[in-house]
Amino acid sequence: MASVMSFSKSLARQGHPIDICRVSHALQPYSPPAPRLWTLDALRGACALIVFLNHWHLWSNFAPDGRWQHAVRRGGDLLYALLHEVSWPPGGHHPAVICFFVLSGFCIHYPYENRARAAFAGFDWPDYFRRRFWRIMPVYWTASLLGLALIAVEMARPSGSQLLQLHTEATTAGVAVRFAGLAGIYPREIFAGNYILNTVAVEMLMYALYPLFIRFASRGAWRTLGCIFSLGYLSTLLLVEVATPYWVFNSVFMLGIFWFLGAYAAHVFVVSQSCIRGLWPALAWITFTGLKFIPYFHGRNLVIQLCWGLVCALGILWLLGRERANLVKTSAGTKSVLQYFSRISYALYAVHTPVLMLATWSLLVTTHRQNYPLQLITGFLASAAATLAVYYGVERVFYRPRN
Repeated sequence: MASVMSFSKSLARQGHPIDICRVSHALQPYSPPAPRLWTLDALRGACALIVFLNHWHLWSNFAPDGRWQHAVRRGGDLLYALLHEVSWPPGGHHPAVICFFVLSGFCIHYPYENRARAAFAGFDWPDYFRRRFWRIMPVYWTASLLGLALIAVEMARPSGSQLLQLHTEATTAGVAVRFAGLAGIYPREIFAGNYILNTVAVEMLMYALYPLFIRFASRGAWRTLGCIFSLGYLSTLLLVEVATPYWVFNSVFMLGIFWFLGAYAAHVFVVSQSCIRGLWPALAWITFTGLKFIPYFHGRNLVIQLCWGLVCALGILWLLGRERANLVKTSAGTKSVLQYFSRISYALYAVHTPVLMLATWSLLVTTHRQNYPLQLITGFLASAAATLAVYYGVERVFYRPRN
């Protein structure tokens, strides 16, 4: 465990779909704080909520009984299908997860760009890694332990559910990799009770590599960075021939380019004083939609997924431009609610998978019957309770954002 903590602390990583945008957290104490961007808070909270609601609907798999239960199920199916039509790349990542990575790149790199524009030299790397570690690892390890709890109860008393059996697949090596946060570079698929943490591990790696990223960005070598991340993205076409596609799908090679798009968007936002027109994200979305209808070719889905990443990056720039121009009118109460969802978004993202599974397991082994509305209610309430418990009992204990 000591070696795991030593390695993790040296990387001290991430800020997720999920952290982020306490945008002065990586700056030295004497540097001016980067302006607070509340629209990013709203977007991050919305992304976490969308991921949770999708999983809540999909994993509430008991058969509905009666007219109104079927109506509830059909309503969820309709909303899920709508999300697929307007934003989901075919065969690609969840659109909210892609948006998380774009947000992550933006919000980690934005303080640096703001600092450089204010002519402050230097970067406090020990402070950066220390704060990344305490921001990410306590919640990450708590969520990993919840995954192990799911494995333990399913092994002790099997539920008979194929979904739970799939999510509780684990090996000793996989569990060790999970707790070390190395899933982003370990070429095996890891479930271990909390499959969604694989994307968190990829962001950890991006934060660990950020000093190297800065070496290029500080010299304005954005084309070089773009080529590096593009080659990594294209390499996934070859990697699937030698490694499991499920690992490639959640690797840094696949997801790193979206982090890059977010970091470059931060550069553009700070350097440019003009607001991006809404026409650009709209055109990117139209292109994204149109690409779904072109004939299939090898790598087509990668192109479509990358186009969605551009939609997210351009959409963020458009939102921030409107915020900077005071064109977004929102009451103080609404802002507070949106920012609260943003604060708990990491905890929600990290723990909801094992908690939803544990809720289903408890119903299967205690009631011995499948009650669809009870599964919905139990899963939702358990996820809400676990999110708040982890946020207040773990995250806020170990990490305090800078205001």
